[in-house]
Amino acid sequence: MDEAHRIGRPLGVVCAVASAAISSATLPDTGSAAPFGPLTGLGAALVAGCTVGTLLMAALEAKHARTATAETLARMGAPSQTLRTAAALRATAVLTVFTPVTCVLAVLAALPLTS
Repeated sequence: MDEAHRIGRPLGVVCAVASAAISSATLPDTGSAAPFGPLTGLGAALVAGCTVGTLLMAALEAKHARTATAETLARMGAPSQTLRTAAALRATAVLTVFTPVTCVLAVLAALPLTS
């Protein structure tokens, strides 16, 4: 539950940026030669990079917050493979839930602009 506060907001921002990118990619061409300016790609890469970097920093902070728990479990005899499996399970659950939600929201956001 502690990780939800640390990772939730950055993950929401990453999902919003990914949704905006998917929405802009699915919009029909307006007919103009250059719908975006020359620095659009650079700006989009900067925004995406910063949001992913923020999410990675939050994940690293959450990992450091779990260090005491992991050390306690290791002292009690829990195999290190169990701790790695738990981390992989958390990551898989987050990706399984948020990837479809992000894609659906992107399509729904672009829907009014396509008609």
